[in-house]
Amino acid sequence: MMRLTRPVVRLVGGAAALLIAFALLGTASAEVQASNFTATSADPSAIEFSVQVSGDPIASATLSYRRASGPTSIGGDLPGEVPSRGTGVVTATLGTNNGTAYIPVGTRFTYQWILKTEGGDTIETEPQEFTFLDGRFDWQRLDQGGVTVYWYADRALAQSVLDASAGAVADMSALLDANIDFPITVVLYSGGDSGLAAQQPRGGVYDELSRTGGTRVAPDIVHVYDSLGLGWEDITRHEITHVVTAEAGDGPFTKMPSWLDEGLATYAQSNKGTRVAAVEAAIAGDNTLRLRNLNAPVNRADQIELFYGQSWRVVEYLIDTYGGDKMAELLATIKAGNTADQAFQDVYGFDQDGLYNEWRVSVGLEPIEFAPVVQATTTAPTEATRAPLTLPTSVSAGSSSSNGSTSGTTGDGGSGDSGADVEVSPDDGGNGNVVTAAIIGAVTLVLAGGLGFFGLKLMRAKPQA
Repeated sequence: MMRLTRPVVRLVGGAAALLIAFALLGTASAEVQASNFTATSADPSAIEFSVQVSGDPIASATLSYRRASGPTSIGGDLPGEVPSRGTGVVTATLGTNNGTAYIPVGTRFTYQWILKTEGGDTIETEPQEFTFLDGRFDWQRLDQGGVTVYWYADRALAQSVLDASAGAVADMSALLDANIDFPITVVLYSGGDSGLAAQQPRGGVYDELSRTGGTRVAPDIVHVYDSLGLGWEDITRHEITHVVTAEAGDGPFTKMPSWLDEGLATYAQSNKGTRVAAVEAAIAGDNTLRLRNLNAPVNRADQIELFYGQSWRVVEYLIDTYGGDKMAELLATIKAGNTADQAFQDVYGFDQDGLYNEWRVSVGLEPIEFAPVVQATTTAPTEATRAPLTLPTSVSAGSSSSNGSTSGTTGDGGSGDSGADVEVSPDDGGNGNVVTAAIIGAVTLVLAGGLGFFGLKLMRAKPQA
């Protein structure tokens, strides 16, 4: 029968006690409470985030956020300003329309604070949600299907805009065989200059000569600023169609030509406005524009109406002559990675110049002889890694707090509270685990040495009769 000597028992027992002590030491944590989460904005230029921190002092704070962008999301981190004593109100400010970043009104955010204590522990708060709205107005909301309209002035108008939005999604999705499986937000201003501060500047001369009725400011967000004599519903249908066409025809490496995109959006309108007269005058004077030159938006304000009008008439010609199924196939072919000319050739049997001449003949004009277009073989450019937040395309302002309201606050069911303390379990970023592992490893070596010594003694002991 094998017996343990007293020195070995003491060694094993002491080592076990040491292991337990170090394990308990490794689980010790800071006590930090985070409460009163807010996100507010006085206008569309910035959002200020804040949180009340109490308990153990913190050394630093970071606001980590993500914002919805259609079927995807993007985000970044902001450093927080911590009071000198390490507790109190911690803040971080995100610029939203300052020339280097544009984050449109209507953006849905998820954010959390990452707090680091003076002792090295890391605490992550529970995620908060809010919708970024323009704090100058008292916003309300209407919902229908997957569309939300934020409004502040006229409920009846908001309802008509909501109906137009839902109708455009249904009509154009059916035409283009598109599947819009993400929520769409429409931000409705009251006309005039009310929405000017929410727009992304494009250039002084252009802005002076061209007034904007609406814009698709993100894959899932539309702003409606003014009726422009077309009617609020048609402005809405036009911009909502851009949401559908982008989903149907834009791929990661290839995009629709601008004339095709704007032509479809104008096709969705009931009232085409002055664009009819503009294209009729161009046809009468044989001053129409080559489609290949309209692959990007025109930058001359005096050609804007013709650009929209001719784009619409060519799209109308394609749908009336070849049917909606061919149009849906065209957009799907572009989205799959083909250039516009390749897609037109595959689907219709002609390129953009061939289409232009077909359309010219259909309106009574002579076809034009074009020099052959040389198709260069290129590789997709490598996109440089961008900083987490000079957020380029999507979000804007709105006073917001996570308390469930939308009147200057962001409140579409956020998880923020109105003052109750939240106990947050710390995460030391792995530092504590590394130290504990090192200690346990050292103790294990001591135990192994002791047990080895004990085994050696047993081997040398003489067997007892």
